[in-house]
Amino acid sequence: MESAMKTMAAPGWFAAHATVRTDSYVMLASLLGQTPSEELLNILRNLHWDEALPEKLGHALGALRRAAHDYPPAALGDEFNKLFVGLGSGEMVPYASWYREKKIQSSPLASLRSDLIELGIVRQTDCHESEDHAGALCEIMAIISRKPNDIAHAEQAKFFDRHVAPWMMTFFKDMQSAKSADFYRTVGLFGSCFLETESEYLKPGCKYTIS
Repeated sequence: MESAMKTMAAPGWFAAHATVRTDSYVMLASLLGQTPSEELLNILRNLHWDEALPEKLGHALGALRRAAHDYPPAALGDEFNKLFVGLGSGEMVPYASWYREKKIQSSPLASLRSDLIELGIVRQTDCHESEDHAGALCEIMAIISRKPNDIAHAEQAKFFDRHVAPWMMTFFKDMQSAKSADFYRTVGLFGSCFLETESEYLKPGCKYTIS
């Protein structure tokens, strides 16, 4: 029986995205996990990327770079707290369980923990957020996409499709319209554009070849 997977030439942006996806997840994990540090802002201020990336993603990276110049760390601390700190008091609730079931630590978290056991990924003892926190999931995607972790493309796609795709795009779109968001509007824009590209990169049913 022939495999249902189709082999086709990779789109022109494919190789460029492959080189930035792990770093993009790391940036998002840092931005969602805590108030941006001066070190992180310096990294954002000096972002460079391959022009072969999709135009929309390039524009989002440009907006993030400009925002890192425009907003001082003190203002970002206040904004971060208003958006994310305090369950029920922060404007946003950045958990898969909440977005998918309007509950905290519900079945999406249980399913995620089961898959993490299979991948051999263990929660650190000093981590205070559950694994279905948006920042934690970005950190997990950074781990499984980083070479040479030997996590197959298909396995990455499966994890993304089960635990990221069903809710995180909506989360980033909500961030763009959040009342307390200024700098984080650009984070939401970047997150949305990046996940759109990542979804195409990990598209099931296709095996791309790079010439």
